[in-house]
Amino acid sequence: MRSQNTFWCSLPALLLAGTLRAQHQPPFRIAGNLYYVGNNDLASYLITTATGHILINSTLEENVPVIEWNVAQLGFKFTDIKILLISHAHWDHDAGSASVKRLTGATYMVMAGDVDVVESGGKTDFQYGDQPSLLHPATKVDRVLHDGDDVKLGNTVLVAHLTPGHTKGCTTWTLEVQEAG
Repeated sequence: MRSQNTFWCSLPALLLAGTLRAQHQPPFRIAGNLYYVGNNDLASYLITTATGHILINSTLEENVPVIEWNVAQLGFKFTDIKILLISHAHWDHDAGSASVKRLTGATYMVMAGDVDVVESGGKTDFQYGDQPSLLHPATKVDRVLHDGDDVKLGNTVLVAHLTPGHTKGCTTWTLEVQEAG
């Protein structure tokens, strides 16, 4: 059996929003096929495969063009995004999901505990649902996820880990990537 160096990556469920001003953050490769494509306040991750790409966190609707530009700067096509995921259903992580789905045709997959918040445009969010300025376009979820579910695209498998608290469906994503062989 060939020896492999493996890098396990856990994408934190609690990604701090900071000041929420969209300031440019150049995109960069984290390891293997995992890239950072968000701005310097809100995190978005791109996982590339030969059969298309996965985007984690659409962030704010006004940030979608920044994510699209960052994906292009890395040499990838935004329209090759086949799967859209989120870390949790708060407006600063999922408000751009309707736009990403419309622009890419991606399949939107969300942990069961957050589906109602996503599909209500934030109206059922226990923390922010009563704040009209934080509501966003409701987005249809294509696949409801549960703890331990796999999300597969090409040779890449992400595992959804339910980590409720911040939201009912807060999700920590893990994946195995190869770095330097």
